Amino acid sequence: MDTIQNYKCPCCTAPLVFDAGTQTLICGSCDNTFPLETIEQMAEGTADSGGSSKYDWENYTPRSYEDANDITLANYSCPSCGAEISGDDTLGSTVCPYCGNSTIIKGQFEGTLKPDYIIPFKINKKEAITVFENDFKNAPFLPDEFKNKKKIEEMAGVYVPFWMFDCDCDAAVSYNAERVTAWSDANYNYTKTDYFKLFRSGSIGFANIPVDASKKAEDSYMEAIEPFHYEDAVDFNGAYLSGYLADKYDVSAEESIDRANERVKNSTIEAFNDTTNRYTAVIPESSRVGFSNGKIRYSLLPVWMLNIKYMDKTYKFTINGQTGKVVGEYPVDNKKKWKYFWKVAGIAYIVAAAIGWMLLH
Repeated sequence: MDTIQNYKCPCCTAPLVFDAGTQTLICGSCDNTFPLETIEQMAEGTADSGGSSKYDWENYTPRSYEDANDITLANYSCPSCGAEISGDDTLGSTVCPYCGNSTIIKGQFEGTLKPDYIIPFKINKKEAITVFENDFKNAPFLPDEFKNKKKIEEMAGVYVPFWMFDCDCDAAVSYNAERVTAWSDANYNYTKTDYFKLFRSGSIGFANIPVDASKKAEDSYMEAIEPFHYEDAVDFNGAYLSGYLADKYDVSAEESIDRANERVKNSTIEAFNDTTNRYTAVIPESSRVGFSNGKIRYSLLPVWMLNIKYMDKTYKFTINGQTGKVVGEYPVDNKKKWKYFWKVAGIAYIVAAAIGWMLLH
């Protein structure tokens, strides 16, 4: 015996009853009618977009760094924040790129894990300083500490570790949508609101979704300086580390999977949302995302870092070492702010007084 399917009204969730005369399903609560084919499509779409998302990532096996002959490396550790980084053995005075501490302890290179690829720095230190100086010109009432050339030159170039995720994605999303139409005649203004149930399903592929693999590098900063251009990525060679620091990952690939899942799911839903712009309002109702052919790779990406202390707070800045994008928050010097305010107020008072005198005479 076939299973009896009970359908509910998409408007008020009351049971629908088949009407033999009109060959439609009728809601006895809100009096809406629906073709059977439409309700079946909605039920199928709801089923597709419901349920749990499934993920399928391969296991990543790290490789040992073996080509140390490319460059003589040393390990550096920061007693202030605990950062452990590697760098060229010929580096002079080194400032911790994460906290700005100048007391960095140099030690014997003990080896690290070999990345699959690296994006070399395209912006050198002089160019990065110029980019930063151009950026802070847009910051009003900037404290003088941020214009101190000596402090800015403490900027450090760091290869930050990232896990890169590739996958194929099959997804289904259901939405509640509205379309509002307004018009007028000689007597009245009218507004009409139409309500829709939308379903979107399809496949989409992702490559090089980055997840920060360093606990010391703040995720919000690392994501804000995206995107990187991965066509510039090359096989790792230790020679690229000459003159720069390189952080070791301390967040495993397995620990990064939840963040990768979140980024893939959000990007998929965002891509599907772009197909719903014909409507005034669209609200996602349910979604299901399935991953397959998931690949994980280890990479180093170029980042310039700068820490500037002001009023007992350290302000962090990061610059994409490939594109020059600057990320950071600038403080406001209240003395400069009030000085400017009183200057403007004084000028306004003089102008107002002059206009008043002219009107009286």
